[in-house]
Amino acid sequence: MKRKVVVMALIPGGIRRAPPMRSDLGYAKYSRATWEWWCDRHDADFVVIDRPPSDSAYAKMPPTMQRWAVFDRLIAERGENAQAALVDADTMIRWDTPDIFALARGFSAVADVGTPAWVLRSITAFQHLFPGVALPWWEYFNSGFIVLGAAQRPFIRAFLDDATTRWAELEAVMTSGNVGTEQTALNFTVRRENEPVHFLPRPFNFVNCFPLPTALAQIEHRALRQTEQSLPPDPARFAAKAFGHPLAFKFVELAYIWHFTNVVTFRSPVMGETWRRVQSHYPGAVVREE
Repeated sequence: MKRKVVVMALIPGGIRRAPPMRSDLGYAKYSRATWEWWCDRHDADFVVIDRPPSDSAYAKMPPTMQRWAVFDRLIAERGENAQAALVDADTMIRWDTPDIFALARGFSAVADVGTPAWVLRSITAFQHLFPGVALPWWEYFNSGFIVLGAAQRPFIRAFLDDATTRWAELEAVMTSGNVGTEQTALNFTVRRENEPVHFLPRPFNFVNCFPLPTALAQIEHRALRQTEQSLPPDPARFAAKAFGHPLAFKFVELAYIWHFTNVVTFRSPVMGETWRRVQSHYPGAVVREE
């Protein structure tokens, strides 16, 4: 086992996702191809978490929570000098991204500046579970790309202890509206436990990377509602309007890690088209059918 490891969770299921979306991780094949290729060139292992932990305590939790239990054990297996990056399945890494492990210091993440209004709403929703803990929205990080090491395991254990002992309270907030799952609780726990956060530049987790002008955002929102009613969306209509936009794929130049957070319903076609445009930069990369 190598000292550096990139971990991607591909566990079906989740809170606030309609049944057809719970097991649809088809887009991950494009993400995985870029990360595996990058790891091969930076002396890092690539590990996929494709099933929840065996502990019954985590059985009812969404994958975003379950992955932390597996992640904790994986770091323990790698030893005190291990460095691990936890990456979301809807991220792709650019071919020339420098060594993220060399840039990281302890707990490293990127500030989430994608939608400040959503961040503030989520903070407000979870605040009562963390009395006395201040979390400014401008110091809120996105959990889709985090680098840490064995020194952060006590913090991870504190987060997991909270999850198992207070799950009913956490779940009530998570299902109350569009406020996210583990990300905000993780932010609060970091501050409560006084775990220093090293903020990396925005290009290392470029959230909402695919531009959605009003017309496209409306198509996405309508399709999301249809999917929640088990009705199939129309990716061809979206693609016809989206892919011809002159700035549609500008994010490829702007960032190292592309995070497709704002295209929930059409994530597969958008990430697939991105792969089609950049695949020549990843010689020998393999797209695996999940």
